[in-house]
Amino acid sequence: MKVNVKQYARSLFELVADKSEEEAKVLIVKFVDVLHKRQDLNKAAAIIAELENLFDESNGEEKTELLSARPLSPETKQQIVSYLQNKIGGQGLKLEEKIDASLIGGFVLRYKGLVIDGGLQNNLRKFKKQLSN
Repeated sequence: MKVNVKQYARSLFELVADKSEEEAKVLIVKFVDVLHKRQDLNKAAAIIAELENLFDESNGEEKTELLSARPLSPETKQQIVSYLQNKIGGQGLKLEEKIDASLIGGFVLRYKGLVIDGGLQNNLRKFKKQLSN
């Protein structure tokens, strides 16, 4: 049976949750050995990313990805966080900003599978569709 990234991450997270640093290191080495034996080492980066999400969630933080064409001001980022907290009720949001020059302008926000696309390219696409109708 194949194990997916989320299952691996959840298993490792639960294994090391209440362990000392030394005990956790031993378990992680064994975990990597299991990945190697199952030929799943190629999933390591995705497992680590999922582990980060689990750790953040356990600490009451929720990761939110913000893509923009250029860096946003701290005020703008705070407005976005406030908007999400009011709309979705998310507290402890952790905003992860990434620059994506292909957006041209605007931003794309990803939160728990929800995507808010305020990018210029998307708005132009919608405008074009309205004109053609």
